[in-house]
Amino acid sequence: MSTFHGWSGSPALRVAVQLPAAARAGVVICPPLGQEGVIAYRTLRLLADRLEARGVASVRYDPSGRGDAAPDTDPDAQVRSAQRAAALLRSVGVDRVAFVGLASAAPVAAAAAGDSDGLVVWDAPPSGRAWLRKQRALATITIGDDRVVGDVETLVGIDVEPEEAAALSALAYAPRTGPTIALVRPGTTAPRALGAVPTTEVTGSAELLDGTSMVARIPGAAVDVVVGWVDAWAPVGALSTVPPVLDEVLDIDSRVSERIVRFGPEQLFAVETVASGQVEDAPVVVLHNGSAEHRVGSADYQVALARGLARDGARVVRVDRRGTGESTAVREDERSGLFTQDWIDDQDAVVEALATPADRLVLVGMCAGAWLAGRSADVSPRLVIEISPNDYRRHTAPSGAYADALRAIDEPSALRLRVRGWWNAVVPKVVREWVTRRDRVGGVVAHVRPLVERGTDVVVIAAPEDADLFDRLGGRRAVRRWPAGGRTGSVEVVRVPDGDHALYSPLMREAVLAEVRSRVAATFPVRV
Repeated sequence: MSTFHGWSGSPALRVAVQLPAAARAGVVICPPLGQEGVIAYRTLRLLADRLEARGVASVRYDPSGRGDAAPDTDPDAQVRSAQRAAALLRSVGVDRVAFVGLASAAPVAAAAAGDSDGLVVWDAPPSGRAWLRKQRALATITIGDDRVVGDVETLVGIDVEPEEAAALSALAYAPRTGPTIALVRPGTTAPRALGAVPTTEVTGSAELLDGTSMVARIPGAAVDVVVGWVDAWAPVGALSTVPPVLDEVLDIDSRVSERIVRFGPEQLFAVETVASGQVEDAPVVVLHNGSAEHRVGSADYQVALARGLARDGARVVRVDRRGTGESTAVREDERSGLFTQDWIDDQDAVVEALATPADRLVLVGMCAGAWLAGRSADVSPRLVIEISPNDYRRHTAPSGAYADALRAIDEPSALRLRVRGWWNAVVPKVVREWVTRRDRVGGVVAHVRPLVERGTDVVVIAAPEDADLFDRLGGRRAVRRWPAGGRTGSVEVVRVPDGDHALYSPLMREAVLAEVRSRVAATFPVRV
């Protein structure tokens, strides 16, 4: 496989171009919006891999203003970015282009595709307006009324300003005359406004998109339907290609820049953010995202945090652990590696490659990433910040075991349902709650002890549900035992009363950004 990573254009897109030596055609793989795009990331990588195996080039990208791309306030950035991605493919020698849009990316792909371009819409909403209406309802249920701050409204995993919301709402399909196919869930239909287009029912869309990244399943059969259609649409003959001209460094502004780096024996994919006037002994901050998600975080909060920390004088890396984002090959049957030794080994490999003195190292993690940051006693970081921790297990899980357990709960067998009914009826609630937490035995004290006894300061940032768990599992005792200013490391907890676990809430994200930056600045007074 030949994948070229970098940035293209201005404002720059972050792109991954997969390029056979000779390509029959090219495919622009448009990213879904918000949390849909996070969950679908590995599936779209698998699609690109299988297209390349058929001699078809592809480009995956972060549109300007989103993810790892350059900042951009243009409300039409989504469609314009898709068109610029197509121009990039044509610049390497591809003369026929198709657009693929999954879920919320479908109306974007349809708007970007010309009459002679190919178009695949997969699990498409009826229109941009219908998608936006559904997302607003979901966000109100998930986040609450405080999802709107000033003029900016938060949907699940994405913030939008009024102009962009209007642009997304205005996205609509037009009758297609060019080569088109619609992939739909069983029993559903394609968007009516596309006209009479060929439609194919595929399974797996719900298993991919309707849950969390921890349990999402890559729908390999549906991916193969897309690949098969492109394979039949593309010419038999192939044209020679040339490597794309990409920028290796993204200048965010006159002070901050980013580049792609690789770490360790697994060649883990990461983005490094630095300031132009950074001092030699600047602190190094490693950011771990939550769940089985890649390096950008909910509503790109990790991107904003990295760029803010760099402006404060820190060197920051955002890492894709094994089986997330761009790290390691994609397998159709892969399961998330939550709480595994593999991820601890990945963290150790990153720290070793950075070669940063322990007294200049900061590890920041969210959710499962918080647990991972807390397993770093052997490298003795100066500061560990755990955002939304909800698991304090002392023993690692076998690979995929956590995802399997969640799937068993979400999709119980008939026998499991019968046993669950008996269990809930017979076993006292206090025992059931203890068993539910049995993997967390040892609690907060055992979790932080190895860190603080080696001089690490631990800061927990928690919304009410996670703060309650912290307290139940001995968090208050840990804070009393290791107060700030003691002879060893310390434990502090920052409670965010209006926050939420997943950082969908803009109030929670604002609190996290401010708290992490202030803690790093207080621990490492640096000059820029």
